[in-house]
Amino acid sequence: MRNAFGARIRRRRESVLPLDPHLLSLRQVSARIGVEPSYLSKVERGRVPPPSEATIMRLAKELALD
Repeated sequence: MRNAFGARIRRRRESVLPLDPHLLSLRQVSARIGVEPSYLSKVERGRVPPPSEATIMRLAKELALD
């Protein structure tokens, strides 16, 4: 299940990335949601469990997801 969550986040971020590379880079998104880039990378790769509900909500808002 962790891989499905992280994979969805990464796909969404990368699908929008070509439109504006500065808007949705891993570093930009992580800064705007208040986590370290390395942590977001680990979430996307399924290396750590999904973040807290509050962080998920910030991430969903940033990526325009439900």
